Amino acid sequence: MILVNLYIWGISGRMGQNIFRLAKEDSQWINIGGVSSSTPVESIEFKADVVIDFSHPTTVNSLLEYCIKNKTPLVIGTTGFDDEDLNKIKEASKTIPILHATNMSLGMNIMFSLVERVAAILKNKVDIEVIEAHHNRKMDAPSGSATTIVEAIEKGLEATTKHQHGRYGQCPREKGEIGVHAIRGGNIVGLHEAHFINDLETLKIIHEAHDRSVFAQGALVAAKFIINKANGLYNMKNVLGID
Repeated sequence: MILVNLYIWGISGRMGQNIFRLAKEDSQWINIGGVSSSTPVESIEFKADVVIDFSHPTTVNSLLEYCIKNKTPLVIGTTGFDDEDLNKIKEASKTIPILHATNMSLGMNIMFSLVERVAAILKNKVDIEVIEAHHNRKMDAPSGSATTIVEAIEKGLEATTKHQHGRYGQCPREKGEIGVHAIRGGNIVGLHEAHFINDLETLKIIHEAHDRSVFAQGALVAAKFIINKANGLYNMKNVLGID
């Protein structure tokens, strides 16, 4: 077993604390450190073998600066990046190995693969609706995972579609559109559904997270995966060994 120094970017947050707790229970992590989102890079003295980020999109510059400076592999679980941020991550992956995923759950990433395959089989023979539900404190909508589901479906369809975010008033369904719907309430950890509907039957693929530690567990699996990888941009499908 290789003993590893783990650094958690955003350790004071809920996900950061979950990752810290699980990592403390795993003997592979010899030293565990972390910073809050606002810590200046120049003040960080911890030398990490891998960094896990669950912070905020606004910290992407300092996060990448630290990892590039120290040639440290990086796992990014933060969502809500804009195109400029994503381009920065892609560019940084030429210098260090980066695993970026909108959802660290192993089961959720199997769902991404499944919806792509179903879409590839059914093509334009069905109406497709995506529904996601999260706790009432979640800032962004639709969730990053719902967006990834839509992207996976479009990959299977081999087509870019119109995304209908909710419906109101006179808005009959357009052929080929994908409906995307967000629910916010209570303490829902995460529920994602993909509905493939025709006149005679419906196929539903559903993933529900029961506890937030499932994302922390997946992030730690991803961190172990990325440690000795070549520079490049990876995802959870690479971890699972699925297309």
